[in-house]
Amino acid sequence: MTRALGLRLSARWQASWLLAVAALGVFFAADDQTSVVAVLPSMIEGLGLPQDRFYRAAWIVNGYILGYVVAMPLMGRIADTYGHARVFAAALLLFCAGSAWVALSQGLTMVSVARAFQAVGGGAVVPVAMAMVAANAPPGRRALGFGAMAAAAEGGGLIGPLWGGGIAEALGWRGVFWINLHMCLPLAAACLWLAREERGLQRRALDLPGAALAGAGLALLTVALTDDPIEGRGLALDLALYAAAATAFAAFLLRQAKAREPLLELRLFRLPRLSAAIVTSGLGGGTLIVAMVGVPLFTNAVLGGSAIEGGLTLMRLSVGLPAGALAGGYAAARFGAGPTAAAGMALAALGFAGMAAWSDDPSPAAMTLPLLTAGLGFGLTIAPVNSAALGQGGEDRRATTASLLTIARLIGALVGVALLTTRGLGGFYAEAGLVPLDDPRFEELVRGLEVDAFQEVFLVTAAVCILAVLPALVMGGRASRPE
Repeated sequence: MTRALGLRLSARWQASWLLAVAALGVFFAADDQTSVVAVLPSMIEGLGLPQDRFYRAAWIVNGYILGYVVAMPLMGRIADTYGHARVFAAALLLFCAGSAWVALSQGLTMVSVARAFQAVGGGAVVPVAMAMVAANAPPGRRALGFGAMAAAAEGGGLIGPLWGGGIAEALGWRGVFWINLHMCLPLAAACLWLAREERGLQRRALDLPGAALAGAGLALLTVALTDDPIEGRGLALDLALYAAAATAFAAFLLRQAKAREPLLELRLFRLPRLSAAIVTSGLGGGTLIVAMVGVPLFTNAVLGGSAIEGGLTLMRLSVGLPAGALAGGYAAARFGAGPTAAAGMALAALGFAGMAAWSDDPSPAAMTLPLLTAGLGFGLTIAPVNSAALGQGGEDRRATTASLLTIARLIGALVGVALLTTRGLGGFYAEAGLVPLDDPRFEELVRGLEVDAFQEVFLVTAAVCILAVLPALVMGGRASRPE
């Protein structure tokens, strides 16, 4: 009896340590997603990317998002087959290999491909970690485990810009990726050791053709959106790319409608409140990424700040996110998911409107207040969007519904980055090229055009935030409040 009790206690401690390792892995994977935005100006300079080819830098971010979106639904099913902890460790090893590949890459194309490979590991970390909680935590403590994993993801994302900026100042931008190996390789080894007796749970079908079609559609859409603002490829080729993307998406949807175990359950979109939450999540992701990428770039390009200064500037938005998330949970319970999320997007719009007023020498208050307002607004939407979606999706589809929200947010971010670099800031280089080099006011004129470009981007983003208020309201009032 004593031996049996000891075995149970040993198993409990082993499971606890395993979940602690998983939480650290989630933290570092989330950290990498946002740390890159602080070092993006350094990467552009280090890779020798000409300023008039700035639009191509979108692939540093979008390559990662593409890999992440495609990997996320597949890796959960692979984990069910081969064991959650083993697949989690394999995901960390892929993430480390991709990080090393990025650090060794010499050109933009290779960096972008390496980022996509890195994201295959990073995209698996969160869903597999959640499955590890469900498999290893006692029923009464699973909610705490899910909350811990979510906190690790949010914490990593919050500290990422400051982390990346600080490491880039000390070790250069490549150091940001090298350090991932020091952090994650020990975690992978610990995970394999702790789960040495784990067995797979069930054999599940993998819709690899469906994943390929979705990846092809997203890649084609990103190529279509990312174009040279000075020497565009022409309307005919643009239309051909959009048509090819639409064809790939149509083929993907057709396959999902017929698949026995689809990656995307189309019937969930028949639920209006769930669909509204997904649209709100997508628009929120697309607008948030503009701030995440645009603010460090503004700090670097207009204000002449360093990578760590860009990270510190963005932290003014980041600190508002958890405060807004906490307030959003209380507000959604009292006023309902729809009004709370709508208020959050309206606050975000107000923040971007304030950012659109930035000059080439804004005061600290003029920078802090809009960023904090936008962060509070985005944070305010987190709880009501998740509450409305998970409440509509049903208990047996909570993981699928949560994945849909994440994928929608990432697709919004993918589109947002492409439009920011090509249609937004990319247009600055087209206009700057028209300023005569011998004009005595050359620097002043170019600086003015640069400020105008950022102001236009932030103003358009504010308008998109206002647009997001509409689907947010469809999520419902007090009747849809979280239980």
